[in-house]
Amino acid sequence: MKQEFIAPNRAGRLDSFLSEQTQISRSKIKKYIENNMVTINSLVCTDPSKKIQEGDIIAFNRPQEANTLAAAENSLTIYYQDKFLAVIEKKAGLTVHPCPSCQEETLVHHLLYHFPSLKTMEGERPGIVHRLDKDTSGLMLIALTEESRLKLSDAFCEKSIKKTYLALVQGICPNGESRESIGRHPSIKTKMALVPVNKGGREAYSEWQRIYPQQRQAQTVPQTTNKQNENVSLMKVRIHTGRTHQIRVHLSAFGYPLLGDEVYAPSAVAQKAPRQMLHAYKLCFEHPFTGDHLEFTSLPPADFWECLEEQLVLQQKAIPLIVTGNSGSGKSALLETAARQNLPTFSADACIRELYQVNNDAWYLLKQQYGTQFVPDETKPVDKIALASAMQDTNFKQEIENLLHPLVYSRMLDFFAKHEHAPFAVAEIPLWFESKPHKLPLKPLTICVSAAKEIRYARLKSRSWTDEIIASMESWQIPQEEKRRLADFEIPNNQGLAELEENFLQLLHNLQEKNTTAAAILADIKKQLA
Repeated sequence: MKQEFIAPNRAGRLDSFLSEQTQISRSKIKKYIENNMVTINSLVCTDPSKKIQEGDIIAFNRPQEANTLAAAENSLTIYYQDKFLAVIEKKAGLTVHPCPSCQEETLVHHLLYHFPSLKTMEGERPGIVHRLDKDTSGLMLIALTEESRLKLSDAFCEKSIKKTYLALVQGICPNGESRESIGRHPSIKTKMALVPVNKGGREAYSEWQRIYPQQRQAQTVPQTTNKQNENVSLMKVRIHTGRTHQIRVHLSAFGYPLLGDEVYAPSAVAQKAPRQMLHAYKLCFEHPFTGDHLEFTSLPPADFWECLEEQLVLQQKAIPLIVTGNSGSGKSALLETAARQNLPTFSADACIRELYQVNNDAWYLLKQQYGTQFVPDETKPVDKIALASAMQDTNFKQEIENLLHPLVYSRMLDFFAKHEHAPFAVAEIPLWFESKPHKLPLKPLTICVSAAKEIRYARLKSRSWTDEIIASMESWQIPQEEKRRLADFEIPNNQGLAELEENFLQLLHNLQEKNTTAAAILADIKKQLA
């Protein structure tokens, strides 16, 4: 059977070009060339390494031979089939066709079971017009006749068949593209790399779009520094060329390697999945004989979704809650309610008491800054009475707060980081709005606990607070009405602990319902891709 091909730009060696066009191994093509079965521009060529030029007409007098491959009984998902072609789904972990380094059962053996006509086609790759890596799952187009194989091979060569993949990559990957040429790694022959065309690389073009997280969501996802970024993106990748490992090479070079990719990803990323998380998701082409436009989509298998869900669960952070309010409102009572719900809690007042202890940070700073004024005895904590008295001076009070508040907020951030995977983490910060910590790398939800002034004052006096102490503490804080206005939520506490607890638990319930879970995210993504 005679086949003719027109050489494109930079077609390279004769044997490599014919092997790619016919899907016959290069060693067998070499024998055919040496046995006078190939002509270039009507002249016989017996040199397999002959460099062909753009526009050369290569004719191959291909012998008709049945292949010797045996069919293997199996289950195969078939999306489409007629007498010319089929669209099937390749499972992850299955090599496409036999080769010297792969002696186990391959996709070709499975295809022979479902499409016996492939038995009449020559070579070890009957029906194969394009390939997927062993650990890549998804859609493949199969030629069921020799004529169909030639037409589909031409369509791939002309880039008229559109292939789109889904990939899980490390980091928040922006939309982008790469036109970097790809070739064999200069020192590791089992790898591909970005290689200039003048050094043997071949044209390659990939473009990608982020599906999750969406742009608005990505802005709220915390980025890590000084450690491996824990965020993951789901990407839709369109390839305009079909180079070996193209998506894996381009995305890795761009800085966003595939999860589970043991060849191109750092070991920490490779260990996050049992295989490279790549799936051939969509296939669009014109039928080579009927001209019909055909389009197929395939959602990834279970292991792909399980990997994404696992990463989403790891990414889910606690909702940080700041509890504030004026003296006597019930902030501490709300914090105790949170603790009874087994939620992690933090108290700024308790933190200050700890910082005042001997050899702790505030103790050292006050001793260094003011000598024995507030640390008269190096064996005892900070003299809080002396410090409170001195802070009646407004300027000195501001000076002390500038000294102490960063210590408190540093420990608060450590607290939220330590409990980042709890449903909620609750910190009581009485002077949250007064200290205005806007530059913190954290945007928590704020809760103002409120109560009528007479109720607050009665509570404070029951603790032996004098009118002078109450007036002094009130002067340190902005009015309750202002805190209520600034806070995201208000919880009234005029009726006692039962009302406070009921209102707080209802708030937690409402916030939990709004907090998107990993399962809900997956369901939304699948709906979007279906």
